[in-house]
Amino acid sequence: MLAAGFVAGAALVLVALKFMGGLESPEPEAPRVSLPKPVEVAPPEIVTVPPAEAPPEMPVPSIVAPKPKLAIVIDDMGPDMKKLRDIIAVGEPISIAVMPDTRFSKEVSNEAGSKGLDVLVHMPMEPKDPAGHDPGVAALLVEMTPEEIAIRVEAGLKAVPGAIGLNNHMGSRFTEDEVKMRAVLKLMKQKGLIFLDSRTTSATVGGRLARELKVKSAERNIFLDNKREVAYIKGQLMKAARIARKRGKAVAIGHPYPETIEALKEALPGLQGVEIVRVSEVAE
Repeated sequence: MLAAGFVAGAALVLVALKFMGGLESPEPEAPRVSLPKPVEVAPPEIVTVPPAEAPPEMPVPSIVAPKPKLAIVIDDMGPDMKKLRDIIAVGEPISIAVMPDTRFSKEVSNEAGSKGLDVLVHMPMEPKDPAGHDPGVAALLVEMTPEEIAIRVEAGLKAVPGAIGLNNHMGSRFTEDEVKMRAVLKLMKQKGLIFLDSRTTSATVGGRLARELKVKSAERNIFLDNKREVAYIKGQLMKAARIARKRGKAVAIGHPYPETIEALKEALPGLQGVEIVRVSEVAE
């Protein structure tokens, strides 16, 4: 009896404590979650990548400035074929000026043209001293009318087939006469030919009139063989090359002397800094 009463009393005490907040119910224990074992991850592989190859350098095109031009003209051609073949044997594009009233004028002109050389009519013109310098029967004279001048120039062109123009043989008087030179140059313009002023006088009007009339033309800068000596002629070629290097172009005139041809053979292969060209390549 006593034990039963003790149990009942204890129960009452517990109920009383619960209502009085003196005894809290314990939190329910959270369920245990088993975590997966950590997976071992291998360290990242370090790959050495070679640097990208630079694109190949493109070659920079080299700009080569054109060489100064030197035109060499040999006057007084036509009396024989051998001199022409000697000039051809030099191996450079040397231009020739052919007299219109010589035995082999046509043959020389045709053969020179077939070898790619420029051919000019070496047109005789009146000098100041005709007694000491006879220009021949085919010469242009200051007393002629424009019609007479045209007839003689036409005859000269016919005698020198394939000529690209003309230059004056002698002519120190004729080339100073503006009216007569204008007649010649108008004919050159009509035919599309060039004029090379040999400048046998410093008072020539040929170059100025050619520019005024818009005729393609060039002017002689130096004579090669006023002295018929190989060493002198080679020196003149060096001077001509210096003029070309300074001005961009030059024209040298010589004659078919053995000394001139020998000097050309010896000097031209070693002539530095210039290009030997046809006279048409320096005419403007």
